[in-house]
Amino acid sequence: MKYILIGGSGFIGNHFINKIKNDIIFNLDLDAGINQINFTSCDILNIDNLNKIDVSQYNDITVIHLAAVHFDFQKYFYETNVEGTKNVLDFISKNDNIKCYVFFSSVATYGNSNYGKDENSKQEPVNDYGKSKLLAEGLIKSWHVKNQNVKLIIVSPAVVFGEYNFGNVFNLINQIRNGLFAVIGNGMNIKSIAYAGNLVDSVMYCINNIKENQFIYNYCDYPQENINSQSLIISKILGKSRPYKIPLWFTKIFTLPIDLIEKLTGTDLKINSMRVKKFTTPTFFLSDKIRSHGYVQNVSINDAYEKTIKWIQNNDVTKLRSIWYNKASKL
Repeated sequence: MKYILIGGSGFIGNHFINKIKNDIIFNLDLDAGINQINFTSCDILNIDNLNKIDVSQYNDITVIHLAAVHFDFQKYFYETNVEGTKNVLDFISKNDNIKCYVFFSSVATYGNSNYGKDENSKQEPVNDYGKSKLLAEGLIKSWHVKNQNVKLIIVSPAVVFGEYNFGNVFNLINQIRNGLFAVIGNGMNIKSIAYAGNLVDSVMYCINNIKENQFIYNYCDYPQENINSQSLIISKILGKSRPYKIPLWFTKIFTLPIDLIEKLTGTDLKINSMRVKKFTTPTFFLSDKIRSHGYVQNVSINDAYEKTIKWIQNNDVTKLRSIWYNKASKL
């Protein structure tokens, strides 16, 4: 089997290298990024770019669709996540040697989740990222009704972290590392997370072992930990003392002025009322379905944190994050 990565030059694409490096025939993305295996410049918003991709010499191809706009500071959610997906589906329809399509969605399609949502839960997204991903899922499901010759896999990961990622878990680790972290509130809210290596393993497991022609599943790592437990695990690995706790009400005293400064200056000061709300809100999702089909998580939560922390300690993450942010902020 051969693979086409769409949006594969980022950090999840980089984790796919360990599994399918020799079988990636195209990595279609806006720039080469950190995964440069068979990189081909391609904008999925330009259907002509996709139509120029010649896959006629291959017989059995899987398309892994990673390209997405999802950070709070980004803008073009519907263009990339919906219109871009339409173009990818059109590309697949024109190439009958593409036998499998893997779409990376998100648990953001479910909206808030205090008590654990699974694949049967109602999808009620609360932000543009979740709404755009849900629209894309709808497009794909409708398309698949008439394209049963293609195996469809839709995976909805929780917050993904790992080497080369600069999202929420990176910020958490860095704050604990720099002694700038405190648990807000009681810290009992569960935050579902997914180590990129495990996420990739789950996708490869589905491709190779799931026989169903349409398989939709959530992915997060087990065991599920609350933010207090996660911060203790990270602190122990870093050799740091137990984080302090700050009452939730107290944060309002200093976040409101910070919100105002950010609004006036356009500067991201990292600690504001929106991030405090996110930090203290449970984002708890269930990932039992994939496990009921035989998938076994390879990397434990502790080992995943250790791998990520080791990468942070051994690299100039300030420089790397700046490069990443400059690219991501244009989308």
